[in-house]
Amino acid sequence: MQRCELLAVRNDVNNCVTCFSLSLDLSEWHCKKSVLALVDGEVWDMYRPLTKSCEIQFLTFKDEDPEEVNNAYWRSCAMIMASVLKRAFKDEYSVTLVKSPEVPVYSMAMKGVLHYKHDYFLFEIAVISGAFCYDVILDNRLNDWKPTKDNFRSLTRDASKLINKDLPFETLHVEAKVAREMFQHNKYKMEIIEQKASQNMEGIVVLHRCGDFVDVSEGPHIPRTSFCFQYEITAAHILQTSQSELIRRFQGVSLPIHLR
Repeated sequence: MQRCELLAVRNDVNNCVTCFSLSLDLSEWHCKKSVLALVDGEVWDMYRPLTKSCEIQFLTFKDEDPEEVNNAYWRSCAMIMASVLKRAFKDEYSVTLVKSPEVPVYSMAMKGVLHYKHDYFLFEIAVISGAFCYDVILDNRLNDWKPTKDNFRSLTRDASKLINKDLPFETLHVEAKVAREMFQHNKYKMEIIEQKASQNMEGIVVLHRCGDFVDVSEGPHIPRTSFCFQYEITAAHILQTSQSELIRRFQGVSLPIHLR
């Protein structure tokens, strides 16, 4: 556990003290291995500005209980996949991002009900232990499309390009009206935005950015894309749904570079 006195640590490039800039002052090990920080008992991402003196514990993949770190890793892997899927069909076919479900790390079939405001979606999908997922709706002209191994290899190559760019995962705090403007054509994201805006008096919505891709997702995330090592998009399942739009759950597996 580290005690942070704001006047005693260096500022980062944005002229503010973050968990990352504090890790730089501690050691090269803390800088390279820290994934998240426990700030006065609350889990933070590494680039969140510190506004007062506090106690910090840095979290790594090799902690005795790495649950929070693992969850952040799967979220970030899913966000990379969403970015790839959004661009995969260029302007020829539309891609609507729905959400990244929180996937339990079980080696078994999942059965249950996904509830969105608009409808109920029943599913029964085998989820690989350590998998990450993202639900999307593709252009209805692709309803009969069945991705091949070559398709998954192509998506994986695109993801690897993002990973190799060593892009940071950034947290954005925006007014609800700004978030609505950004996602006005996506009813699923609009619902999440309304939920998030209602959870605080200021109506602030937290978004996450990786490169030029911005998403409404849960956090915190890992610091950078380069934390991903072995990364592969492996499957796409059709969710059984009672409505006309066909929802596909894309799935992948990955290994952090710290565990190679």
